[in-house]
Amino acid sequence: GEADALVGLDPLAQPPRELRFVESTDLDCCTRPDALAISKDLDLTFRGAPINSLSDYLALRAEEQAPVRLLPDKDLPASDLLRLIANLKAAGTEQIVVLTQAQPR
Repeated sequence: GEADALVGLDPLAQPPRELRFVESTDLDCCTRPDALAISKDLDLTFRGAPINSLSDYLALRAEEQAPVRLLPDKDLPASDLLRLIANLKAAGTEQIVVLTQAQPR
């Protein structure tokens, strides 16, 4: 669930240890620290800190022009991810990138 208090943000923090990434092949990308991590239970984490809601996340990056980067747990149901993306779009987010983990070659 989503907590009610924001914690100070660490821009170099790693995603939560229990987060298992979606995997893909032939993806030449790296995980950015500004990705919004989403657990299988829809807990949100940004820069190592729990986030209350999408509204709080969007407020934190209100001045940023970069696309929203989502880092979903591989066990997050696709329907939940699609609903979250729809909510971001409804809030005015124009660019959304879903990050995955590349499989070793």
